[in-house]
Amino acid sequence: MNNSQNTVQIYTIFPTNNKYNLPPPPTSILLHTLDLSAPLQIRLHRFFHRPPSTFADIIDKLKCSLAEALELYPPVAGIVQANEEGEDCVLIGAGHNQGVPFLVATKDTAFMGDTEDLAPRPDMFLPPSSSTLAVKVTQVAYDASFNTCL
Repeated sequence: MNNSQNTVQIYTIFPTNNKYNLPPPPTSILLHTLDLSAPLQIRLHRFFHRPPSTFADIIDKLKCSLAEALELYPPVAGIVQANEEGEDCVLIGAGHNQGVPFLVATKDTAFMGDTEDLAPRPDMFLPPSSSTLAVKVTQVAYDASFNTCL
C-alpha cells in the first residue's frame, strides 16, 4: 500500500448471469413498513491479521461472491421505488438493476479504535431509485482491512 495517499475505487457489481439456472424473479416486491425503517445495526467486519492472499485477490473474491449472492437474492440488486398505486416496493429485473456499489478504500492511517461514524443516522435517507445495498472495503496502514455492508 502506498503510505502517502488515501484512495477510493468504485465498482458496480451485477448478479451473475444465470449461473444457478433459477427461474426469473418477480418484477416487484411490496415493502412492509418494517422494511422501510432505518437499520438497527450496520455490519462492520474487522480483519486485523495480514491474510495469505494479496488485498487485490481478496477484493476480486469478494466481488465474485457478491455477484453470485445477487443472483441468488435478486431484491438486493433492485431499486426502491413507489409503484403506480404509490406503494413502496423493490423493482427487480431488466431496467431496474443498477447493480450494487462496491467501494474499495485505502487509507494511510493506522486503525486507532472503534468510532461511531458508521452508526445509523435517522436523518439520512436513500434517494429515490437508489440501490438497496452498498459494500465498502477499507484497507488501512499495516494491512488491516474492514468490510462494511450498508
